[in-house]
Amino acid sequence: MAKATVALLFILTLLPACGSAGQELKAVAIGPAELESFSDQFFPAQMEKLHIPGVSLIVVQDGKVVMAKGYGYANLAMDSPISAETSVMRIGSVSKLFVATAVMQLVEQGKLDLDTDVNRYLTAFQLEDTFPQPVTLAQLLTHTAGFEDPPYATYTDPHQVQPLSEHLAEKMPPRTHPPGKEFIYSNYGYALAALIVEEASGMLFDQYVEEKILKPLGMTHSRYLLALPLPENLATGYFYQDGWQVPQPVDYDEDYPGGSIVSTAEDMSHFMLAHLQDGCYQGGCILQASTVAEMHQRRAKTPYEGQNVALGFVEGLQNGQRLLGHTGAISGFGSSLDLLPAHNLGYFFSFNEECWQTSACEIISAFRTQLLERFFSD
Repeated sequence: MAKATVALLFILTLLPACGSAGQELKAVAIGPAELESFSDQFFPAQMEKLHIPGVSLIVVQDGKVVMAKGYGYANLAMDSPISAETSVMRIGSVSKLFVATAVMQLVEQGKLDLDTDVNRYLTAFQLEDTFPQPVTLAQLLTHTAGFEDPPYATYTDPHQVQPLSEHLAEKMPPRTHPPGKEFIYSNYGYALAALIVEEASGMLFDQYVEEKILKPLGMTHSRYLLALPLPENLATGYFYQDGWQVPQPVDYDEDYPGGSIVSTAEDMSHFMLAHLQDGCYQGGCILQASTVAEMHQRRAKTPYEGQNVALGFVEGLQNGQRLLGHTGAISGFGSSLDLLPAHNLGYFFSFNEECWQTSACEIISAFRTQLLERFFSD
């Protein structure tokens, strides 16, 4: 079993605020050639500096892919190049956006309510009445339910992982703050929201996401990684240590809903486009337009300057731009997804280097900063 002090933290998602949320912005269209020139300069230099073997990138705007490209290697021993279309990457906490999307699908159907006591939906166990205020789904999705954030545990043997309801009942962290008062990042809270999706839908959560989100969006290379066999074309994750790239074993997580999706950059473009196009991608609709708008609204503040949370998404301002996104860090991998709604643009990239215990995470904020300075500066 492996442990880390914080699981899949998204502190790096957005940098300190500059500008005004209410500022009227003129949409900027990015040309493919200029974008590729920028990307070709940025990624090889950062990969060498931060010891990252490979990066898979995709950028979408106005309903189509502007650029998709792989840099470096999916597997160093085999000299396998990274492909944006076929290389399967572990996306870490970007998975939380799928949890929030699943919850909101059931809110649309009237099966769930964001502001109802979650105990009304739970059948296997109940949250104790630690505080007078009940815990709600809105609080679970904004990390404001008041749970303590315990050490993060994973297993290299998937058979050691308990079923979701058993794990959540047996390993419930203490409720240390009244609901709705404090932002405390919580993988447990997202797993609890996923269990409520199971209760309301009658489907196991990973199967629900497969049927209700991945299939409608044509995300054929994406799934929750819960057991063997491993997906074809899964990139190898690495940990750069003492001058060597050490391959990392695939690990498994009991709080799996918030961190265990594997996907390609191409597949992730479908998800981004759905969130930029009123919930639909090429005729497959996963949300109503009004629900997408509700998901993207600011809900709560975080302790980090310039950051707020929406439902699943993190919101912030940089270079006068409003971004909605999430980052991910899981053994051997890091990833970043950002939407710029004012420009109908989004990008996703993933890399196969340990992100939490090395400096590799720096590529996330560096890309965002340089992209905004290059294309969105006044």
